[in-house]
Amino acid sequence: MNNNWKTSVMAGMIGAALLIAAGCSGSADGNGAAAGDGKEALITLWGLSDFLKGDESPGQQMVKEFNEKYKGKIRVEARFMPAAEYNTAIQAAISSGDMPDIYQTPSSSDIRAFVANGHVLPFDGLVSDGWKNRFFPGSFVEGVNVIDGKTYSWPLTGPQLGSILYYNKDVLKQAGLDPEKPPKTWDELRDMSKTITAKGKGDVYGVVFGGGESGGSSGVVNFVNALAAGVSPEVAGGFNYKSGQYAYDSKATLDSFDFLLKLKQDGSILPSSFTLKGAEAGILFGQGKAAFLIDGRARMWIVKRDTPEASFGLAQVPTPDGSKPTYYYVPVNPTGYMISSKTKYPKEVGIFLENGFTAPMFYERYLKSGVALTPIDSINNNKALYPYPEFNTFMQLHKDLLRVRPDYAVRNAQTAKVIVELGSLDQPKVKPGFNDILQSVLSGAQKDAAGSLKAYNDKLNKGLEEAVTKVKAAGGSVSLNDFKFPNWDPKKDYTADDYKALK
Repeated sequence: MNNNWKTSVMAGMIGAALLIAAGCSGSADGNGAAAGDGKEALITLWGLSDFLKGDESPGQQMVKEFNEKYKGKIRVEARFMPAAEYNTAIQAAISSGDMPDIYQTPSSSDIRAFVANGHVLPFDGLVSDGWKNRFFPGSFVEGVNVIDGKTYSWPLTGPQLGSILYYNKDVLKQAGLDPEKPPKTWDELRDMSKTITAKGKGDVYGVVFGGGESGGSSGVVNFVNALAAGVSPEVAGGFNYKSGQYAYDSKATLDSFDFLLKLKQDGSILPSSFTLKGAEAGILFGQGKAAFLIDGRARMWIVKRDTPEASFGLAQVPTPDGSKPTYYYVPVNPTGYMISSKTKYPKEVGIFLENGFTAPMFYERYLKSGVALTPIDSINNNKALYPYPEFNTFMQLHKDLLRVRPDYAVRNAQTAKVIVELGSLDQPKVKPGFNDILQSVLSGAQKDAAGSLKAYNDKLNKGLEEAVTKVKAAGGSVSLNDFKFPNWDPKKDYTADDYKALK
């Protein structure tokens, strides 16, 4: 790998600073000792993915079945940790020199930084040549999870819809509203929330969300972005891929935030929402303390798990005029599970990855758990695996609302160097962030959302420009135009032909 990239990574990647501070090393000598010496190979797996949580989770069940099949030869120990605990544990493991054999990229980090610093092994040669064919086309992209022709991870899931309107049917019915007719417009959401709150008499409210989350995908941010996608999907999420500029101060975002403020002024939001975590908000929704919750794909199965008695439905997030919102995704992203470069058992790790972690038996369990769609189309379309009736709507919403957006890494793999400089396109080093600003205005500490978001935008655009300049100075072939896709129609999938048209 280019030495200039390694130097820039070590200087600029704050999100991966914990990896730079100490060499990633396992307890092994890295010679690839095999289980064929009569000893059972012990493989450790750490992650923050919810599919590993609990003995009955699809991940842990997959590990159990794999261990039975390979008893005496390979044994896998999988450990789930919530994000904050996981990030701390990984940092401690790096410092102690005792890393797990397989581990997930920590929050605000990137596969590309791990590769640049020599912390991970490529999958090539450890899995079969046909292994990639089981996944969606486009699941492996140079500059994302393939670096210099070597593969370092795989897509953990299929497309993930990050914004769904969950509605509690019992709450609607108790308020005299039709439990089978969720709101389609902003006005309907506001009016129904007022009615529910009035009849709830301080016990039941219209809306709940996890406003106390501090991450970039907090309840406040998710709520605003979900609404903005129904106005101008190209700016929802903060970066406009048509213009190649940050757009946190867009009219769509400001109008969506203003709508949230109106719900607050109406008294229609469960008061504790502003300090709740996402999990707490989901439980209160399931318990019937609020009618509406805007959240991502994971909330469906979590509500089923935590409040199984809840009667709820799923629908598209309301838009100003009731039209269909559009959300976007890319088939592959630079996060996932990686192989430690110091594992004692690379061969056995490859066997586990191919015949356990990415095998159809795991993804069938995964789909049946209701956690998310899988990266294997044939499994997603097998209705016999759907865990409950709501999953049919869940699948249909994914098909109706999700579109493939352009990916700068596909256009130019060297943009990876820019992203490593920034930490991520969201630029987590820039404070206060989007969530901080919205929470500050919601609390009344600030009044000028537009001005604060404009200043934030300016910082981010300057940061992107400086990162591009730095990479170019180090010999990288990149340009700000690599992040600009003027021919993108957010209502359609961005295709290979669209990339060709740019040239």
